[in-house]
Amino acid sequence: MSRIFTIAQSEFLTLVKTKAFIIGILLMPVLMVGFFFFMAYAERHVDVERRPFAVIDHTGVLYDALKTAADARNAENVESGTRTGPEFVASPVEAAGRSIDELKVELSGRVRSKDLFAFVEIPAEVLTATTGAVPAIRYYSESTSYEPLPNWLRTTLNDEITKRRFDAAGIDQALITRLNTRTPLSTFGLMEQAADGTVKEAQEVDALARMALPLFFLVLMFMSVMTAGQHLLNAIIEEKMSKIAEVLLGSVTPFQLLAGKLLGTVAVSLTLSFVYLAGGIYALFASGRWDLLDPGLVAWFVMFMVCAALLYGSVFLALGSACSDLKDAQSMMQPAMILIMLAYLGSFIVIQNPDSSIAVGMSFFPTLTPFAMLLRMAMPPGPPMWHVLVAVIGLVATTGFCVWAAARIFRVGILMQGKAPTLPELVKWIGK
Repeated sequence: MSRIFTIAQSEFLTLVKTKAFIIGILLMPVLMVGFFFFMAYAERHVDVERRPFAVIDHTGVLYDALKTAADARNAENVESGTRTGPEFVASPVEAAGRSIDELKVELSGRVRSKDLFAFVEIPAEVLTATTGAVPAIRYYSESTSYEPLPNWLRTTLNDEITKRRFDAAGIDQALITRLNTRTPLSTFGLMEQAADGTVKEAQEVDALARMALPLFFLVLMFMSVMTAGQHLLNAIIEEKMSKIAEVLLGSVTPFQLLAGKLLGTVAVSLTLSFVYLAGGIYALFASGRWDLLDPGLVAWFVMFMVCAALLYGSVFLALGSACSDLKDAQSMMQPAMILIMLAYLGSFIVIQNPDSSIAVGMSFFPTLTPFAMLLRMAMPPGPPMWHVLVAVIGLVATTGFCVWAAARIFRVGILMQGKAPTLPELVKWIGK
């Protein structure tokens, strides 16, 4: 055991003492915060171009309202003299004796020459059409993937058309708007009655408790497992190529070498997780949301993290030991990457509906259990305890099998050179 712990300590210190690891731990929160600020900034500044468009208004009355709305919108999209959104510039078009087809061909040419960005045709019947016979407003543009302008036109024109229909029918639209005012719905937990008869008021559920915490655990587990797993794959290939592995096997058995590297990987994953958990706990206390801290859930996270690191780490380690260079590893690691990406991406299905049959099934599937079951436990009301116990038993058994199978592959592959074996050959190594 002492040799295993010596290898684990060496593996752990080799990674955590690198500048890349230290800088990564410190830089990741900065990058994430910077990313959110950048997305918020980009959302308001990514499109500040002038978007002139022509309007063929067959009703004769909608263009003025559209022009007024465009001017008001353009004014709102200016802060401290800086534009924060696209500028929509409307201009009317008259037929002047030309056919509508000739007019649209001419406008299409102006769009191609960049004199216009788009043009829109408003049928005369839009103000008088009945249900089921409403003609479509036609929008023409070369940049058909650009959505802001057609979305704005759709909303603005429909609002104005609705207003004029109400006016024509002699209905007060202000009254209709007031009567149609929507009432918000707030989500609460359940109320409780204490032994002394007092009633504990239910607490309102906020987005932070409902979504932010599960997402935090999901991203943290994925990041920790991927960081340690890829390090294992690269490290074992480098040791094999430089013949260091052969030297190590003169002092320890293949299983001791594999076990030491796996324990070192688990230590790295836990170190990375504890750093960000500490930061998250500090943020909760600093914001006064200490009520969201669940020590039991943190303990379950640690348990699932250890199993995930051992399970996926053993897979990466087995595949790495069978490869002679990094080129072979790129093709061999695809199955492992598919497994972990399925676990990560599939977790978003669990977030949407943690009690659905597919979410329950995913939480029982061993390679998905660390992600899916943890999310179900983080989202109220949580799974039944027997679900957790069955999933944990299956996960532990699968993790043990993967470590055993990886050891069987490792003892053969670590000393092999030349062409990388196929997956069926790796399966045969397990049975040898």
